[in-house]
Amino acid sequence: MNTSRTFLLTAALFITSINLFSQTAEEWKKLGNTEFDSANYDKAIEYYQKAVETDSTYFDAYHNLGNTFSQILDFDKAIEYYSKAITIKDTVANTYFALGGVYAQKQDYDKVIELFKKGLRLKPNSPEEYYYLSFLYYEKNIGVYAMLYAKKAAQLGDTLAQQFFIDNEMLWEDNFEKPDYEQIKQNIENKQSNFYYSKLWARFQQGDSTMTSEEKRHLYYGYVFHKKYSPYSDAHDYKKVNTILNKEKPTKKEWKKLVSLLNTSLSAEPFSIQYLYYQGIAYDALKKSVAADKNFKKIRSIVDALISTGDGLSKETAIHVIAVSNEYDYLFLNNLSMRSQALINGGYDVLYLQSNEDDLEEMWFDINQSFNYLMKSVK
Repeated sequence: MNTSRTFLLTAALFITSINLFSQTAEEWKKLGNTEFDSANYDKAIEYYQKAVETDSTYFDAYHNLGNTFSQILDFDKAIEYYSKAITIKDTVANTYFALGGVYAQKQDYDKVIELFKKGLRLKPNSPEEYYYLSFLYYEKNIGVYAMLYAKKAAQLGDTLAQQFFIDNEMLWEDNFEKPDYEQIKQNIENKQSNFYYSKLWARFQQGDSTMTSEEKRHLYYGYVFHKKYSPYSDAHDYKKVNTILNKEKPTKKEWKKLVSLLNTSLSAEPFSIQYLYYQGIAYDALKKSVAADKNFKKIRSIVDALISTGDGLSKETAIHVIAVSNEYDYLFLNNLSMRSQALINGGYDVLYLQSNEDDLEEMWFDINQSFNYLMKSVK
């Protein structure tokens, strides 16, 4: 009888042992989750590590190990496992946020900003993370980004961010308006409208400073329907132009030559801020103040159209341009230099900036009109 019982007990233990060793990674994770929820963190770690041993590419187990080590304040281990999780799957925003939270505990705030931004690109509707970014930028005394992220948090419903704006009697909603190209096309073709393109074009050429914001928008964005529109035109003779601009004291003849060269360039790219600016400088040197003033008023009209669509500080508030060169024009006008750039899905160009007085890190532009032009050209 005793022998029989011993046999049954041994068999039961053997079967249990087989079941334990045959657990899938998912089953080990679930066991770990149960222990984690009961605050049995050592046991949770044991089970999560079993899951990793069963499947070395199991994202959930690595992420949960990061969570557990974070709970027991072993931040180096938490960083190790969160980072491993990201190498396996880099499309989960919450892992970036969690890893950023660990770096916050270590007071490495630059790393927090980097990780939160990566997470927000994957999960943009995250008000708490936006508001924390706002706080971090405020601590770094970078007001532009502090306000930007506070606005986003408020717009997404974060009550603390909204209260901040209420207390300071400020609005958190942006007034930017994306171009409605169908409506613009309809308006600029209507001869009875103030937006009729020939009228707008004539006023622009005269440097008319009384144009309204909507008229400036119709002028600039309506140009995509012009037969001469091309987002990639380049009639600029850089060598000849730069030779004159780089001289310490160009002669009167050279200034006149520069005006002529830039007239050729502007015939192909009438909304080039840099061409208009350099030509304005030439007009000033030739003491043609009326012509110079006309150029600078043209620049104002272009800029007003651009900034009516966004501030360029984020994808959501990207500045809409009809030519890629206008991105570089905008940087030029604001005394900013590009470090690198990246094309983002959805028709966005992000320009990463060199160090500057305002501590701006990047500028976003919507370049969908350039893409549309290319697609039509291919057809």
